[in-house]
Amino acid sequence: MLTNTHALVSAGLLSRRSHTSREIFAVWLGGLFPDLSVFVMVGYARLAPPRDGLWTAPLGLYWQEPWQTLSAISNSMPLYLTLILLGFIATRRGEGPAVWGKLVMLVAAGALLHTLADFPVHTDDAHVHLWPFSQWRFHSPISYWQRENHGDVVSAIEAIAGLALALSLIVRFKSWRVRLAAIACVVPYLISLGVLFQAIHA
Repeated sequence: MLTNTHALVSAGLLSRRSHTSREIFAVWLGGLFPDLSVFVMVGYARLAPPRDGLWTAPLGLYWQEPWQTLSAISNSMPLYLTLILLGFIATRRGEGPAVWGKLVMLVAAGALLHTLADFPVHTDDAHVHLWPFSQWRFHSPISYWQRENHGDVVSAIEAIAGLALALSLIVRFKSWRVRLAAIACVVPYLISLGVLFQAIHA
């Protein structure tokens, strides 16, 4: 799934109007976090363009170290489940630890939602989701972007769901920060629709 959709899923499912601004930020951060290693990699590639490109397996930069290990860590379901547990324990340890414990839980829960949403829509680009216990990857027959693996259908469903979640956040929250973030997350869908419209009428 697109990173903006992950952010909207996390915010839409986990954020509450009763949350503090820090807690809302934690929810959004969690939805984004598993993809942060990719953004760091892309930034690095701009400074030192890789000879074999970014994404083409097996020589593209994405498939090399340390990026594969960083991706495995940032997409680890056991890691986020552990952090949720540790955060919950902290919430039982007094007022100070409870504040940070809740923030850890929200970030980890958002990140876990991200990995769960990615699990069924990655084919040959599947992540390692069980680090550090296993390097196993689930190669789904469905892709969120590859046309030969139903990518057109999945991306359309994703865009509809993302737009609905963004609208829900705009209606539910009066905070201009939340509304602005939701609107910003809609932009990639609009760009995709524009590209599709041009392709149809080319």
